[in-house]
Amino acid sequence: MLRFFRQIRQRLLTDNKFSKYLLYAIGEILLVVIGILIALEVNNWNEDKNRRKEEIKYLTALRTDFETAETSFRMVMSGVQEQLEHNEQLLTILSGPVGSIPNDSITGMLRKSFIDFPFFGAHQVTAYDDLVNSGNLAILRSEQLRRALSEFDAGRVMAKGFADQAAAQWARQVTEFFVRELNVSSIYGRESAVNWKHPGTPNFPAYSSTPINRRFSSDQEVLWGRELANRIAIKNISLQDTAIILDSVLQSILQIYPLIDASLESSQ
Repeated sequence: MLRFFRQIRQRLLTDNKFSKYLLYAIGEILLVVIGILIALEVNNWNEDKNRRKEEIKYLTALRTDFETAETSFRMVMSGVQEQLEHNEQLLTILSGPVGSIPNDSITGMLRKSFIDFPFFGAHQVTAYDDLVNSGNLAILRSEQLRRALSEFDAGRVMAKGFADQAAAQWARQVTEFFVRELNVSSIYGRESAVNWKHPGTPNFPAYSSTPINRRFSSDQEVLWGRELANRIAIKNISLQDTAIILDSVLQSILQIYPLIDASLESSQ
């Protein structure tokens, strides 16, 4: 092919047909330019095709990750609501006549009020974390989806902050109070004179076999006093704040689903 074009150029120059040679040369340059542009277009098309494949892979993984995250957050929300109801039941009892139920029945249910605070963990959304850490978040073409993912991440960080705060509160305040004032072994016992809506003793052998220490008993004045009731009430305030944040995170997940689905549909 190149030899053919070279022969045409030589023939035009030999015959002194410079104007025709000039037109031919321009045409040849245009053919080369067009060829380059076609090659670039094909390359761009291939790159775009590969980006779409990568986007679909991430979108599919995001859908799966958020379904798992939603289940996890709903479990935590259920635990928070359960603990709120339990504490309200306990506060109702403590607002009644002093000693109306055995002290150990109250002590045994304090585990539910304090120790069983649901732990958030990080609730990793692996695909999103990978996109951020690798700098590939821009592979998601939907700006609305990228913004929704960022809002979810902010809520997730805030939720974890509340979990860390609750854990610190337990370590700093409640443990010392329990050890000083209560018969801690009864926290893990099974005896109770109250039909608790949400029993606090877990169904693990290590807990169910813990004997109640009969040598010590919890101080009635402590159990029915203002300090314990206030601690439970403060815990409920923290739980209510947590429930609000959890609901916000769950709402952000529900808003992300249709954005992912729309992006998947446009990428097919």
